[in-house]
Amino acid sequence: MESLGHYLLRDRIALPGDPAQTTRSDEKVTSAPNAPFEVFEGQDVRTGISILVFRPLPGKPPRLDIPSTLSWVDGEEGAWIAEVPVGAVQASWLAGRVEPARLLNWTRQLLEAVQNCQSQNVPVGWIVPELVWARGSRAWLGGVGVAREQRWDYAGLLNTLRVVAGDTYAALPWREPLEAFVTGNLEYPALKEQLEQISTTLEPLPLSLPVQEALPTPPKPEKPTPISKTLKVQIGEPEAVVVEPALPPKRIRIEDSLNPPFEVLEPQRSSLSRRGVLGWILLLVLLLVLGGAYYFLRPKPQASTSLPVYTVEFRLQPPGPTASIEILEVPQGSKIPLHTVLAEVPGLVKFDQSGIYRIRVRVQGRAPVDSIISVPNPGGVDINLR
Repeated sequence: MESLGHYLLRDRIALPGDPAQTTRSDEKVTSAPNAPFEVFEGQDVRTGISILVFRPLPGKPPRLDIPSTLSWVDGEEGAWIAEVPVGAVQASWLAGRVEPARLLNWTRQLLEAVQNCQSQNVPVGWIVPELVWARGSRAWLGGVGVAREQRWDYAGLLNTLRVVAGDTYAALPWREPLEAFVTGNLEYPALKEQLEQISTTLEPLPLSLPVQEALPTPPKPEKPTPISKTLKVQIGEPEAVVVEPALPPKRIRIEDSLNPPFEVLEPQRSSLSRRGVLGWILLLVLLLVLGGAYYFLRPKPQASTSLPVYTVEFRLQPPGPTASIEILEVPQGSKIPLHTVLAEVPGLVKFDQSGIYRIRVRVQGRAPVDSIISVPNPGGVDINLR
C-alpha cells in the first residue's frame, strides 16, 4: 500500500480514456499517453478522513470557494489532495437506489457548480460517478481546477446522472430538458427554471436514505375480569374434644456400684517419655532450620520483562450493533497474526506495538470496511456504519 506523506493511497480510479481498470495502489501503474493523470482514493492517517489524490500536478493547489465542490487541502510531492466530507460516499455506490427528489437536488447542485466554474474560468478535469460524492441531499464534485482538453464536461455530468439513476433514468421528468441543455438546444436559465418547477411536483425528501418498515401496532391489553371484594365468612361452633386423663410416668431406679467391675492398672512413669519429647522438639527445630535455609538460598526467578500494551477505544456510530476487528497489516515488531479477528467492538482493544495498523471492520448485514488507524490513539476511533 503506497503512502504519500501522512496520506495512505488505496484504490486507483479509472478515468475516461485510461485503458487501465481500477487497481490497487500498491500495483505498478503506468499512465496512458492521453491520460497522464492518476486519481487515487485514500485516507488521512491522522484523522481517518477520506481523501482524493490527483497526480502529477505541479505546485500547490488553488484556493477555490465554489459550492458543491471538494476543497483542496494540501499538496505533497507533485500531487494535489482534496478532502471528502465526513459521511459522504461515492455516487456510484448508490446507483439505482436514489429517489427522484434527492437525485433532482444533486442534479441542480452539480449543474450550478459547473456553471460557477465556467463563469470563473476554472476548469473541471473529469465528471465521472467515482468523483461525485454524496451525503443525504448534498452532492460534491471532485477535481475542480485540474486542467483538461475538455474544460467543462457536461456530457460526463449527463452520463454520471444516468448511471446513478439506473433503470429509472428513462422515466425522470427532467431527462429531456437536461439532454437538450447538454446538446446545446436549451439555455441554462431555461433549464434552471424547469428544474425548479419540477421540484414542486415531486414528493418531499425522507429523513434518511434507508427505508424503514413500519412496526406493527401492539394489541391493546384486555381488561381483566373484575374481582369481587366481598368476602364470605362462615362461622361454625367447634366440636367438643374429650380429654382423657394422663397416666403418671413409670419410674425406674438403677443402682450403680462405686467400684468398677475390672482391675484398674496405673501407668508406669519412666524417663523414656521425657527423652521422646525432647527428640520431637529437636526434630522440629531441625526442620525449621532447613526450611529457613532453603527459603533464603533457593534460586530466585528472574523478573519477566513485561511487554508494552497499547489500548485503543473503538466506538460505533450509530451505536447499537457490534462489529469485529480483523487485522490486515501490522507495523514492524508486532506479534499479532494477520487475517484474524482481534476483538469485538465497541470497547477497548489491545495492541502490542505502536504504529500504523490496517484493519477490516465487519458488521453483520453490512459490507466490510477497511480502515487505517494509528496506535496509540488517545482520542479513540469512531467507526461510522454505512
